[in-house]
Amino acid sequence: MYDLITSAMLAEGPEMTSTYVASVVITGIVVVFLALILLIALFSLLGYTMNISKKSDKKEKAAPKPAPAPKPVAVVTKPAAAPIVEDGIDEEVVAVIMAAICAMSEQSGKKLRLLSVKSAGNARPAWAQAGLIDNTRPF
Repeated sequence: MYDLITSAMLAEGPEMTSTYVASVVITGIVVVFLALILLIALFSLLGYTMNISKKSDKKEKAAPKPAPAPKPVAVVTKPAAAPIVEDGIDEEVVAVIMAAICAMSEQSGKKLRLLSVKSAGNARPAWAQAGLIDNTRPF
């Protein structure tokens, strides 16, 4: 007799009233959001600890190094060929680029030369590039 009563109760299940359904839905939503908040807190804490360890590594590496002695500048007897410059680029811009290349040449000890100056075409609009940088930045 006991088996018949329990099997009949299990077959029917709980009564599906609107309060029962609402309580199950609300409980589910609360559990999901609490889990999400917990995950956000966990990943924020992890990111914070990683940033602290990176900053401490940078402080250890940032010990001041003595500046190297300036190397003597090599005198070029043969003038280099003038670079090919695209129309619309100012002479001042070319001069600044040449000065930067000369400075890099002195630091590396290699002879560098400028062959041509062209304007770079924009593959993306500025707003698209800013959005890309913003969305791919690590947390």
